Amino acid sequence: MRPLIPLLLGFCAFPAQATQLLPLRINGLDPLLEAHVRAAIALPEADEDAVEVSEGRLAYYAGNINRQVEDSLEPLGYYSVTVRSRLEREGEAVRIVLDIVPGSPVTVRRRALQMDGAAGNDRFIGFWLEGFEPAEGEPFVHGTYEDNKAAIGQALLDRGYFDQRNTEHAVRVTRAEGAADIDLAWDSGPRYRYGAVRFEGHGFEPGLLDKLVDFERGKPYSQPQINRLQESLGKLDYFSSIQIVPELEAKQDGEVPILVNLTRAQRTSQHASARFGTKTGFGVEYGVERRWINRRGHKLDASAAWAQNEQSFTTLYRIPAFQWLDGWYGIGLVARNEEYTGSSSRYLEAVFSRSGQIRKWELLASVNVRRERFDEFIPDIDQNVPFDLYTSVLYPEFNAVWRDSDDANYPRDGRAWHYQLRTGYEFSESKAPFVQAGVKHKRVLGLDNGNRLLLRAELGAIWTPDYALFPPSLRYYAGGDQSVRGYGYKEIGQYIGNYNFGGRYLTVASAEYEHRLNAEWAVAGFIDVGDAFDRKPSPHLGVGAGARWRSPIGPVRFDLAYGFDGPKPGIGIHFAIGPDL
Repeated sequence: MRPLIPLLLGFCAFPAQATQLLPLRINGLDPLLEAHVRAAIALPEADEDAVEVSEGRLAYYAGNINRQVEDSLEPLGYYSVTVRSRLEREGEAVRIVLDIVPGSPVTVRRRALQMDGAAGNDRFIGFWLEGFEPAEGEPFVHGTYEDNKAAIGQALLDRGYFDQRNTEHAVRVTRAEGAADIDLAWDSGPRYRYGAVRFEGHGFEPGLLDKLVDFERGKPYSQPQINRLQESLGKLDYFSSIQIVPELEAKQDGEVPILVNLTRAQRTSQHASARFGTKTGFGVEYGVERRWINRRGHKLDASAAWAQNEQSFTTLYRIPAFQWLDGWYGIGLVARNEEYTGSSSRYLEAVFSRSGQIRKWELLASVNVRRERFDEFIPDIDQNVPFDLYTSVLYPEFNAVWRDSDDANYPRDGRAWHYQLRTGYEFSESKAPFVQAGVKHKRVLGLDNGNRLLLRAELGAIWTPDYALFPPSLRYYAGGDQSVRGYGYKEIGQYIGNYNFGGRYLTVASAEYEHRLNAEWAVAGFIDVGDAFDRKPSPHLGVGAGARWRSPIGPVRFDLAYGFDGPKPGIGIHFAIGPDL
């Protein structure tokens, strides 16, 4: 099986001095097995260059290499490997050559799995047993066997079988017959139920966090429910550390208490950001959040932003609303000044909201009261003469966002839907009702070699009998980093003269191809098209390219785009930070 003598005799024919050793050559294996063997053999290799080794080191390699090959292939089911090794001289250097015949892998002849105890009637555990690999007739791969055995043990713990033990675990390999027989048995013991849930380290009023617990004492233990509690606590942004563990040493009468250890985060957090675009100018934003302001868990957020075309101040007071849907009651105030092409608007808005989350849905319902002053115009013979108008609107609003992806920051397979509905009326001047509805969709598709295709579409519409008094800040516009690149922020709309009047309707579509260069960098090419219009769309096209960086703080995008239409065709620079979905 391991003819070492020819190899060692060949080595002894060389003078007793340092030798140049060329990379190992392996014959007889497919690429996957060859890569596995190379990784397991401790030989120094430097591509096609020779490596200098001492005569003692070369003798060590020669004396152990056959055993290393056999040991590396046995976990993959190859128990009858034939290895022939030799030395070949190539000029002043030598090379070890292996001729390997792996033979046929050992296959599973018989598989006996037994589950005793309460889990014997648990359908969920039954699914794991049915799916155990390797199955009969499949190669006996050690790693697959061990992984599946460990997975069943973990599944028992996840279902509350804390007294479970592996009563039999035997694999008998008959080399002559190329067969393996598997015997596995567990005694699960009883399935424990939830005991009392105890929160420690939070510092809030007793009972506040109890509302997040969606399981009842006395119900069977299930790890996914514990995971959901951990996720709900994490989203509160109160804590820097969350540990949820069943107190196994305190289990009794079929119940296990649940201990939630919490460590508070820093009470105040701050953030600052900056952005720049050739058509939007320079902008900065600063915000501060008090993660809690009292023992009832109330929060206070405030932020201020200044940019060339907009300035804003926002504050939001949040009250926990955990009773039937994880979320918050919110009382907010927004002051904002926006400048569009040729016009501007200023508004003050009060917001009363309720947020929540149901699985992958993020929901927000609110009642909004907005007072807005904006520029209007009077058509004249040679020009449009601007004057100020005021409007006041009261409207409920509903937003629903659904996201699903394999990675929150850098998805290769992901999709998102955003639905928005507003309905209300203008109560100070026209008394006109309105309805506004919009939908946005994003899709990320993974391609070969780490490349991606990113698609985006958006539609919106407004229905009102008195559009002239509908607030410009609620009308539709297009253009900018998240819309049609190559155009300034809200540059695209319904123009009358030099004034951007906004649009009743919105259509935007985008396709982007991203080519991965390495783990951190990629380049992208894209086409954006869209319009905000009154009656008939006039598509605005933007085409460009950019760079993508996977930074420690999230995805960073830098784009150069050319806008072919609109009042100011030309090149725009766009810079954005944030997730793709």
